[in-house]
Order: sequence, then C-alpha cells, then structure tokens
Amino acid sequence: MEVKELPKTTGKDLTDEQKNDLFGNIIRGKDVTEKIETSRGEFEVKFPRMKDLETIGRVLARRMNGLSVSSMDPNIYNLMSEIATLDVVVVSGPAWFENARKENPEFSWGSIPVQSFIQEVYAKAYEFRLKVSEMLESGKADGDNEVAAGESNDVSNQPGLFEGLSGRK
Repeated sequence: MEVKELPKTTGKDLTDEQKNDLFGNIIRGKDVTEKIETSRGEFEVKFPRMKDLETIGRVLARRMNGLSVSSMDPNIYNLMSEIATLDVVVVSGPAWFENARKENPEFSWGSIPVQSFIQEVYAKAYEFRLKVSEMLESGKADGDNEVAAGESNDVSNQPGLFEGLSGRK
C-alpha cells in the first residue's frame, strides 16, 4: 500500500481538482497520513477510511465480550473506543513503540499504562481526521450551512403536522 502525505494546507485552500485527487487517492487504497508530535515522541497516523471504521467497530465489539454498551461505565467505553481507534490508525511511532510491537505481536494501545497519554494521541489523531474530512468536503461554500428562512413552499392542500409553521422569526 502506498502512503500519501497530506498536503500542507487547509481544506479551504484546496482547489476542486486537489479535493478530487485526494478523494480519488483514498478510494484507490492509498493512505493519507500525518506525523503528530506527542509528549512521548512522534507518531504517524492515517485517515481512517470506512473499512478502517468497520475494523475499529469489530475490534471494540470483540473486546467488549458481548457486554452491552449500556452495562458499561461510559468513561471506560470511551477509553476502549479510543484504544481500538489508535490500534487501527497509528501506522508507526518512536523506537519504544516499535520495539513493543516487535516483541509482542498482540500489542495494543491498551497496554499503555497512562490514560492521559492515550487520550493525548487520540485527540491529535482525531484532529487530523477532522482536517482531512474538511478537505474532502465539496460543494459547501462558507456560510451555506443553514436553512433559508424564506417563504413557504407548501404545495400540499391537506392540513398536516407542520401546518402554519414557517422559518421566519
């Protein structure tokens, strides 16, 4: 699999052609990655495609051993979700991380003894995910994200649930 570095720009700076190129590279199986600096070294993370999100869900389900989400402490469930995400999206890391993965083929972020470090890496990986998602958005102009409060387009002659309501204040 070929690794493609993320362009050093924001989503608003990309042309439509660059957005399409980024989108096309992702659907052709290329990973979009970024190096993130943390308190314990530099990691390379990838943008999770839909198949990666499915893998994260399966990893999380397997680790829950059939327990329902409602039976778990929400904080523990969130931590388990963060760990499963990092297990999928972290491509490489500093020497200590790579050595741990070599010595233990079953290595997981669940082996990390400091919860705040897991959350630090997750937060930076999530910021990267949001940045790439923003770059992939197309056809959405700034300020074009609300419903217009214009005139009613009611074409129904029958009374209904929203009869008499409008978007005007």
